[in-house]
Amino acid sequence: MAEAPPFQALKDAPKEIRRAATIALVCSSFTRALGILVSTVIIATLPTWVPGLLAYQPFPIALLVLAIGCVIAAGKGSRIRERIASREFEKARGSSLSAAILGFVVAGVIPGILYILLYMRIGSVMVKRRPDDPRTVYLLPHPSEGLFLGRYIGWAAAYLLVLYIGYTQLPAGLRSVSDWLSPVLGVHFNTLMVAVYLIFTNPLTYPPVFQLWVTAGLLGGIIAGGKVGRGFMVGLAVFLSTLGAMGLAALSIFQGLTSGSLSGIPPPPAGFSLVSAATGPVASDLLPLFLQAASPTDPEFIQSMALTLTRNAGLIFAIVTISGRAACLSWQAGIDLVKYVFVGIRRKPTLTANQKISDRPTLKTALLLLTLLPFFAIPNLTTSHPMIQAPTPGPYDQRLGIGLDMLGAPNATLEMTNLDLSSQGLTIDSNYAGAMVAAFIVNNNDSQAFGNGQGQFLQIISQPALITYYNQSAKVTASQSRAVEAQFSQALGVPFTTVFSLPMGQGGSANIYAPNPELSNNDALIRLLSLLPSQSFSSLINPASIQNMKYFAAIGLVPLQIKGATINSLSFYMHIQYPREYYKGGTHQLSLKSLLGFQNNIVADPVANVSLIGISFQPGTILYSPQNPPQTYFYNSTYYLNVTSPQSDFTAAFDYPFAPDIVIQKTITPTTGPVGTVHVVVVTIQNLDNVTVSNLTGSDIEASPPYLQTLQISPSGTQTVQSPIVPPGTRLPPMSYTVTTESSGIYAMSPSTVSFDWAAPNGTTISYTINTDPAQIDSLSGPWIQFTRTFGDFQPYSYLLLVPLLLTPIVETYRLIRRRGQRQREKELLARSSPPPSSAATLSKPPDSGAGAASPPSS
Repeated sequence: MAEAPPFQALKDAPKEIRRAATIALVCSSFTRALGILVSTVIIATLPTWVPGLLAYQPFPIALLVLAIGCVIAAGKGSRIRERIASREFEKARGSSLSAAILGFVVAGVIPGILYILLYMRIGSVMVKRRPDDPRTVYLLPHPSEGLFLGRYIGWAAAYLLVLYIGYTQLPAGLRSVSDWLSPVLGVHFNTLMVAVYLIFTNPLTYPPVFQLWVTAGLLGGIIAGGKVGRGFMVGLAVFLSTLGAMGLAALSIFQGLTSGSLSGIPPPPAGFSLVSAATGPVASDLLPLFLQAASPTDPEFIQSMALTLTRNAGLIFAIVTISGRAACLSWQAGIDLVKYVFVGIRRKPTLTANQKISDRPTLKTALLLLTLLPFFAIPNLTTSHPMIQAPTPGPYDQRLGIGLDMLGAPNATLEMTNLDLSSQGLTIDSNYAGAMVAAFIVNNNDSQAFGNGQGQFLQIISQPALITYYNQSAKVTASQSRAVEAQFSQALGVPFTTVFSLPMGQGGSANIYAPNPELSNNDALIRLLSLLPSQSFSSLINPASIQNMKYFAAIGLVPLQIKGATINSLSFYMHIQYPREYYKGGTHQLSLKSLLGFQNNIVADPVANVSLIGISFQPGTILYSPQNPPQTYFYNSTYYLNVTSPQSDFTAAFDYPFAPDIVIQKTITPTTGPVGTVHVVVVTIQNLDNVTVSNLTGSDIEASPPYLQTLQISPSGTQTVQSPIVPPGTRLPPMSYTVTTESSGIYAMSPSTVSFDWAAPNGTTISYTINTDPAQIDSLSGPWIQFTRTFGDFQPYSYLLLVPLLLTPIVETYRLIRRRGQRQREKELLARSSPPPSSAATLSKPPDSGAGAASPPSS
């Protein structure tokens, strides 16, 4: 019967065998790392790599061959190390030679060189063998297994971190889209947006996502500890969990869609920025592809979009798994360092005779962490662009229009045409041919600017942007639009980035450009006003005093019409809505400077062709000049003042007030709260005037129909209040109801309306209608709310989510028992192969010449 070979730990093997095993480990590790690097390069270049591979281009094919070769060569290195430990040197040497050939041919030059060194080292071991060497089998060391349930705890910690940061740090553009559509599509739309942001954002161009996934991988890997594979599995689990959350959210939205869900989407809430959404993560990668596509159904566009999304998701997968591996390497290095320090303190030479800190992967871990360290603090570089005040231009026209509506709310409109801005680089040239709009706009929630179709298109842009609107397709006018964009970039001192291009009616197209870096409305308005003549009416406007008002400003080729004629020159347009004023009957002293909050007196610019002020009042209003005796102006509803001889102060005699002081207020308490909060809505109407009104009717339709799917309103239906007579000082019974939100997002509640009649002193009955200002409910949700809603909405299928939670501890316990049993068997083999205790003191260390057994006892 053959005798079983003796067993020893690899650390007790001769030096040549230990070095050969170490070189085999280095070959395998380096080749595996090279394969990971090549695979990451393939993922990063996926949108161009796949078409190149299909076209049989050399470089994509070489990358694929190199990646496959590295995987095969790395596997050979692991098997060679096992054969060296088993003293199967002939097989190990043959495998190292084949691995070297494979390394030189398909795995790159460096793996081939390393395997050649391994081949020579194994040959050296074989040369130094002696016929009487014992057949000792050396057992490979086991790395630290980390914490019990470490992978489970690491996955939970990293996944919760990713979700928490995703929900709380969602970029403004995606947040605005979520706030707009979540009240219509349900609370899971917020989860969908967060998961899309986490999975499909390009981490190479958006540092916050890169840093988040690196941190998640390091956190999960550190907690898991142990072998490198544990860090990889934790990173993979976190990635797949986030991908699964996105799939469940999409499934829930699809199941909840009805035929009228998409057709009844309400307009975006106040503050929604189309430019911010289009320039944010994910959209910034897809919109350029859309701009270059012939149509949304073009197969090339669909392929490019799919490859771009796959690339971004693949990069996220690579980052989190590599970070997990690096964390496990640091765990092993830390454990080895602690052992080394502990042994040094205890000063036990028998434990350190064959142990060196250089034999452990500490150096490898340190280099890897130092390589990753710069990515944790990627600075956001911004460039400041100085503003240049334009010199006095040539002759131009300026018109300031001021109107008081029936409710006494002033509106000011400033139009400046025929501007000469050539000194700033703005010139009407051939690039403006066919352009209906080519203007830089600043829209601060103003919904009354222009009033035509083009105005409605401009009003949805609630962030500073450059708009070019041509009557031809985007492909035909692309070069013209880019030239116009370059002019405005030079004039405003800020670079622009293309947001997207939209096909318009009758074959036209609109291009939208956003400042990069972004500008606030106030900063953009300051830059815009700096281009205008210094003595024009624009100098009256103080941006700081109107930043909380509604206004719209545009400069460039603006769609203006004066006396029925379209203006085709560089122009400036601005519209400002001021708060309501309450005028009683009688004589009033009016000052336009005080009324409109101008920072300077109204003075005409001497170089302007026309400096005209138009003031519109209700019919029947009589205006007087401040002269003595006063001069009566033209008796009509509009008065024109030529400020060549300035007259900005005047006297007005109102036969009746512009509108009785009837106030309607809609209050929501609280305005912000988590999903499920009960919000109390109260609408109050009161007569604060000293006159009596009649036939008053107040109504509140509560919310638009698309919101009713995610709102619980009690009592439901239109709320009304009526009163035939409302004396002065009367407060009508309030209209009240409660609103409970079932989804996150911003609910734009319908305005409340009050209509009434008032009899003027001359017997004329005037009807008025007043609407409340927009009221919104901001419903918030976090990771815990999203998870519990997902679990509740998907029962009984959601119980499958409990399987990994319950099964993982059982699997980990089974593996722990199996590992301990394996180690116990190894200890028994080592004890069985060790010499008797009586002769242990006389044994010496095996020689370094290659012999695998100890010398016989001396006599």
